[in-house]
Amino acid sequence: MTVTFTAAHRPAVGYAVSCGCPEATERAPRYGNYQDALAAADRATTAPARAPLPGCDLPEVCPEYPLHAEEVDPDGTAPWAEFSNANAVGVLEALALPFRTGSDDRACDALEDGLPLEADGAGTVIPIAMVDAYGEVAADDFRGRVLTALGLAPDDPGRPDVKLGRTLVFGRPPGYLQRRLRELHALADWCAAHGRDVAWH
Repeated sequence: MTVTFTAAHRPAVGYAVSCGCPEATERAPRYGNYQDALAAADRATTAPARAPLPGCDLPEVCPEYPLHAEEVDPDGTAPWAEFSNANAVGVLEALALPFRTGSDDRACDALEDGLPLEADGAGTVIPIAMVDAYGEVAADDFRGRVLTALGLAPDDPGRPDVKLGRTLVFGRPPGYLQRRLRELHALADWCAAHGRDVAWH
């Protein structure tokens, strides 16, 4: 599971048939309604041989996957930043945004420490963060939260991977929080320039 920050939704101005890669979506033909785009996607997907879409990031595997009808945003491609649940907790806390976890506090603390958790009667377990977070705020409010977090958050030392048996929870490199907060600052600037709120889900 992940938490994604992006511009608040606006009604589509058309639809594109794409593999999902950003440049391929930008270059794809446009359709006036969803049904026409969906029919074109189905035709392309079931064709005997399909070439990779122009601008696809993975041309060697693109023909093996189905195409989709995607909304065309009125402001072009909106930026977005996606976080694993494990990393979303720290970002949401730094931004003082509300969220709920499906884990108890000991599990989240153990995950942050990079240590397996000793559970009563269950032996050693690796905590998995389950995050329920969604909302929308004005771009200026969000930018203020990002600037505050950049000013107050200590340097992120990173977190090592946690591995137990065949289970692996990836860590994060040093400086991760500051780097991702700068991405969120750029998102806030884009949203402000286009009169959009910042949304997360």
